[in-house]
Amino acid sequence: MTPRREIGRIFARTLREGGELSTADRIFLAQLVASRSGIDQVEANKRVSEVLNQAKVAADEARSAAAKTALWLTAAMLVGAFAASLAAIEGGQLRDGRWHGVIGGRSYRTE
Repeated sequence: MTPRREIGRIFARTLREGGELSTADRIFLAQLVASRSGIDQVEANKRVSEVLNQAKVAADEARSAAAKTALWLTAAMLVGAFAASLAAIEGGQLRDGRWHGVIGGRSYRTE
């Protein structure tokens, strides 16, 4: 497995399970960062913490956006259902010959 894929899985699992890295995962990530960037272990651990905090913020923003989108979609569906029910009532009245409405300022009745 490639390091990027392993890092992605670690962060995904961490964010899904509450946002705290296990000690083994933190050590693994810090060692990987230190070896790839040539910095010491303490600085690498700080970088891992910073990236995890940024990922938490991004995940929280995504959750918030998803919740807002779900609420707006629900409201839109309710408005659509209301409009459909009004159209069904009017269509039934038109079919039964009991429809009356206003078109262009003139009142119409089909009886």
